[in-house]
Amino acid sequence: MEQKEGRKREYMLPDMDSTFRVFGAHLRTVDRDWSYPLHKHPIFEINLVLAGTQEFTVERTSYKQLPGDLFLLQPGEHHKSQVSEEEGMTYYCLHFDVDEPSFRELLGRSPRCFYPSDSDLTIAIRPVLDKLIELTAAHEAALQTEARMHILSALFELFAVLSGTLSKLNKDPAGLKSSEIASQVAVMLEQAVDQVGNHSDSDDKDTIASAAAAVGYSTSSVNRMFTRAFGVSPRQYLSTMMLKKAKLLLMDPELTVEDISTRLGYNNIAHFSRQFKRWTGESPSLFRARFHE
Repeated sequence: MEQKEGRKREYMLPDMDSTFRVFGAHLRTVDRDWSYPLHKHPIFEINLVLAGTQEFTVERTSYKQLPGDLFLLQPGEHHKSQVSEEEGMTYYCLHFDVDEPSFRELLGRSPRCFYPSDSDLTIAIRPVLDKLIELTAAHEAALQTEARMHILSALFELFAVLSGTLSKLNKDPAGLKSSEIASQVAVMLEQAVDQVGNHSDSDDKDTIASAAAAVGYSTSSVNRMFTRAFGVSPRQYLSTMMLKKAKLLLMDPELTVEDISTRLGYNNIAHFSRQFKRWTGESPSLFRARFHE
């Protein structure tokens, strides 16, 4: 009897290329006179009170933050805080930024900034935050490679839980439509970065205008929807994608800086070098030297 060969199956993970950064994560205990002045920053923030009470103001709305309550702040939101009781306070603060479009879109559609201790979001992410708090408290151990890998693992877990919970919370049809349009524009901007051509500020404007026309909205409307969805403007997003591509190319030892400049569409290597230094504070050659000695 002829034996039929079984049908072969293959499963693969999708290709992924995402960058995230964590800034100034800290666990701090302060006295009753402590306060932090009104400010804003271009990154996301998670702020969790562990003991005591904090008066937290976001865009002129004040909240009483009790132990276990947390804030999830968007880039650009004005906020300030101070201890609101006689005793001191202990809190944990984490600033982060990500370039994964779908995750940024979910963060941008967060229905509110204040999440009490019994909210679905707080309950979901608190176990992961406790891991990060423990790792932060062991600051000397955090310098070790193994500990840093544990921190990265906890951060990815935090982002996974955040995205899953926010997906369930974000049910606004109008917001979904706006986010879908912003996502379409993001794809077009990423495709534009991959295309070869002379790169200039006017080209960025033309690229955004073309994307807006493709989705059937004015450039100003697309700017508003995109910024609301991703926390950055289309032009800032273009710059982020261009910088990301530049870094990846600079990590390839087979390419010269001049080759990379041409691939990215710059008129000459000097133009690219100036732009890269504006983005990162260092020259392309210095960045490359950190990876290829």
